[in-house]
Amino acid sequence: MSYSEQMLDALESGDMAKARDDFQQVLAHDDDETKYNLAGELYALGFTGQAQRLYEELLGKYPDEDDIRTSLADIATSNGDADKALKYLSEISPDSDAYVQSLIAAADVYQTQGLYEVSEQKLLTAARLAPDEPIITFALGELYFAWGKDEQANAAYSQLISEGEETIAGVDILARQASTLANLGQYEEAIDAYEAVAEGALTIDDRFSLGSLYLQLQEYGKAAKILQDVIDADSSYANAYLPLAQALRQDQREDAALTVVQNGVAVDDTNPQLYLLGAQLALRAADTDLAKRYLQHARQIDPEDQTIMLAWSNLLLQTGEDQANIDFLSAIDNSGDIDPQIYWNLAKSYDRLDQVEKARENYLLAFRPFQDQPDFLHDLIDFFQSTGATAELKAALTRYLALVPDDDDMQARLDELNDEAD
Repeated sequence: MSYSEQMLDALESGDMAKARDDFQQVLAHDDDETKYNLAGELYALGFTGQAQRLYEELLGKYPDEDDIRTSLADIATSNGDADKALKYLSEISPDSDAYVQSLIAAADVYQTQGLYEVSEQKLLTAARLAPDEPIITFALGELYFAWGKDEQANAAYSQLISEGEETIAGVDILARQASTLANLGQYEEAIDAYEAVAEGALTIDDRFSLGSLYLQLQEYGKAAKILQDVIDADSSYANAYLPLAQALRQDQREDAALTVVQNGVAVDDTNPQLYLLGAQLALRAADTDLAKRYLQHARQIDPEDQTIMLAWSNLLLQTGEDQANIDFLSAIDNSGDIDPQIYWNLAKSYDRLDQVEKARENYLLAFRPFQDQPDFLHDLIDFFQSTGATAELKAALTRYLALVPDDDDMQARLDELNDEAD
């Protein structure tokens, strides 16, 4: 048994001290072919330092063996030393048998640096030199996928699938194509692609994507089942809690949705949208205290989010805290775009506090964006009626009844106004 074999046995049994001793014997006694094979085994096992030492020794003896250079470049890349990797690769000439592999390796280095155009040129050159190599098509697909060029990525993956390629470098091609289709907004096609992947080949990220796609297509039961499976497989998968809760809510399982939110914030307390949804569900469950706590958390995380601000304002309105609502909304910076719902909420609180002029001012500010919304017009009608603004009341009633012609109460109010006018 060679020292290389003894070292591998020691590593397998976890005897690191013996493995270190055996490695010294490998350096002193094993032949070069055995060392080369051991270097590949060690690199695959993650012992890059020892693999690098063997490759460097062999390159010194065999400077024309460019395969060794590509291996050293791979190690340098995995160690984050892009300059060293590119130096090894630049030493490989175009007439070398390893040149195409060097182009693929260089493209990988440039991709990790975000230099997508350079990476693309390397791969296109490799494709011209070796047009029938699936690994190059795959590398192009992965580059375009990372680059956000989903049309090109989809074309590469489609070519591989048509050529009978199913898995390359541990990546399921059909699953990857499904991701690109989802990015392109082709949700049904993406689902078909995911469902065609061999059982057990979907990664947890793939399953999360599939569940999210079902949510997009409003297939809430399927979405909830798959996203729950994701969490059951890995309870720390924080991204799954919000869409799962959304799916359950839409599937009329609000108690279960609130439980998911409660579990989710225990895993990730930095997602304001999860707290916002939790507050909405808590209000539906008549748990005002929990809703307040969740909205306070959401405001701490993202104090400038107007959706969260309005949710807080709505809660203050619901609990009758009108002065607190006015103080809160009045402190919002209105120098930029402002949600007109803020004016509507201010108007309701001013109205309930009998501050008529301020209520009127804010109702008028809210009128243009909400003039075709029955709920707003209903509030405006009540306000005009309570303040005796007859002309404005008649106009608001007329507009409201054009939208809701079968509201007998509002029709009666308008008829009464018309009778009084006569």
